[in-house]
Amino acid sequence: MPNPINWRPKFKYIFDGVFVIGTILLILLSLAGYLGEFNRYLELTSHFKLQYLIVSFCPFFFFVMRRQKLGLILSLVCLIINLVEIVPWYLPQASAIASETDGQKLRVLQSNIDKYSYQLSKVIPLVREEQPDVAVFLEASKNTAKKLEVLQDIFPYSIAGQDGDIDGTVVYSKLPLKNTSVKSIGEGRVSVLADLTIQGQVISLITAHPSTAIGKAYVEQRNRQLVAIANYVAKVKNPLLVGDFNISMWSPYYRRFVNKARLHNTRAGFGILPTWPTCRPLLYIPIDHCFVRRDIKVLNIRTGHEVGSDHLPLITDLWIPRKST
Repeated sequence: MPNPINWRPKFKYIFDGVFVIGTILLILLSLAGYLGEFNRYLELTSHFKLQYLIVSFCPFFFFVMRRQKLGLILSLVCLIINLVEIVPWYLPQASAIASETDGQKLRVLQSNIDKYSYQLSKVIPLVREEQPDVAVFLEASKNTAKKLEVLQDIFPYSIAGQDGDIDGTVVYSKLPLKNTSVKSIGEGRVSVLADLTIQGQVISLITAHPSTAIGKAYVEQRNRQLVAIANYVAKVKNPLLVGDFNISMWSPYYRRFVNKARLHNTRAGFGILPTWPTCRPLLYIPIDHCFVRRDIKVLNIRTGHEVGSDHLPLITDLWIPRKST
């Protein structure tokens, strides 16, 4: 009687092959974003570094248990590619403060409240709880902007810029807003501009909300807007640039933007802090940003709790040094 076929070794080879192929595909996805300037679909792959990193641990542990040398090398390569993009955001930044008398703390809260959501029952309590010095609301319709006026009891200063009836930006401040204006920087949604004087320094608040990166025309418009914003901000001495930029830190267009504008992402040292989309947490990516020059210290930055929008709020604590005489 013939010996029965032993399928176990064959299944092992099949699983090895599947995991090797899967790891190679994951490596290709991890690298594709670096070529994002050549194709919008390649650029789209750049935003999911965190997801690639988490998934790459699966083949790594599989090949460790299988003691499969080729697969282990491939999975290590995949891990390293993504770790070098994630880990630096968690490394502490130099932020020593000589004395509390040498400056002033500034808390900025920013929230894309979603023009299709109209839910303020969570946003307004969050603002009152966090007590920011400046609050920036994006995608605020005229109706939403009207409802936000209940915050005037704690924010005596405000300015709003509307893009039609269902989209706009509203800024509230405990500090006087000077040289206020609403203008288009490049094309697309308008930006709200205002100066705040803190410790003798003029801090130029600039809001931005480039186009959603869905569809070729919108991606190209977003990229042109980023160029225009970078050109504008590069000429500002002390910018405080906040908004929903519809781009993550791993896009080649983001790298070009921050280099040209000479900006520091306040996330650095505090983690990647994904903010969107709240309805699909497995796809979370960081597209809401707060930028400053490096001489402004970042005390802390964190996401706020869910407020009924597809974005999480960002709360940033800055230290504005006293102007040197």
